[in-house]
Amino acid sequence: MKMKNVPYQGYVREGEDGIYREVDGALILGISRPIYIHNGDYHLTELKIYADGIIDCWELVTLNQFRDKVKSGWVVTELPKSAKVSIFPLGNYTATNTNSYIKPEELIKEIADAINELNGKPTTSGLCREAFDNYQKEPTEANKTRLKATYETVPEHNRIFILGDQDRKDQAIRTILYNE
Repeated sequence: MKMKNVPYQGYVREGEDGIYREVDGALILGISRPIYIHNGDYHLTELKIYADGIIDCWELVTLNQFRDKVKSGWVVTELPKSAKVSIFPLGNYTATNTNSYIKPEELIKEIADAINELNGKPTTSGLCREAFDNYQKEPTEANKTRLKATYETVPEHNRIFILGDQDRKDQAIRTILYNE
């Protein structure tokens, strides 16, 4: 099979494998993450997010259309008790004791961040780190307000990773903002 050279669009984190799709001879880079699709039963599958803002959730959709898929229950982050779950081609199971770590609206924020990251644009976590650094250099009320605003845009499930130490769970930021 002959390989062809094609231009590509998008950035992938160093050390990570990306996925791609081809559009008009160009490779559009992307990343994937696990998700449940509710199509009759629940299906544990890959959600694919691409640099051009297209998301593959068993259909290629824009970010706005993806929001609708989440709101409609097509893409879910939480399983109801006794849900039948398929992990094709491995098998299936019935969910009996589930815990969900991601709220649907936080998933949407995460996907928007992924699109920004694939395009070399700042993510909410990056903007929050920058605001934290600015506050550390100059602890003014205005910088504290900016830090709070940026911190609260970060998807909740990613807030423990902002400063790179999940064991401390961004305690330094929360102490400044909420006196924790």
